[in-house]
Amino acid sequence: MKEKTGFVVNFLLMFIIIFVFTGISGCGKPGSALNWYPKAERLEGKMNSNVPHEIVLDKVDLNDTVLIKGEDTHSISRWWIDVECDYWAGCFMRCDGSKQQCRKIAEDSNFTVNSISPF
Repeated sequence: MKEKTGFVVNFLLMFIIIFVFTGISGCGKPGSALNWYPKAERLEGKMNSNVPHEIVLDKVDLNDTVLIKGEDTHSISRWWIDVECDYWAGCFMRCDGSKQQCRKIAEDSNFTVNSISPF
């Protein structure tokens, strides 16, 4: 019985170590080996939008995010905007703000919006 208990404890300990290592190593963060998505491209030019915004680097996963300015931090929601593109896995734009303003930013950027999903 002690051998079975030792095996289970060792198995669980190994699982926990792998889980923690994966989280620390930055699974999916830019620059990590597990990031399968290409870095977003920024095109030079002027965008005609009256929605005040800025592009910021997210503190958690180090990816670019559109941040709508002038909104109360308690009312901000994160939206994933699925836009039309030729990439096989699809293209998404991440936006922190109201759903209507995030849609307007995407449309003002000449993107065709397929859908908008909450975080």
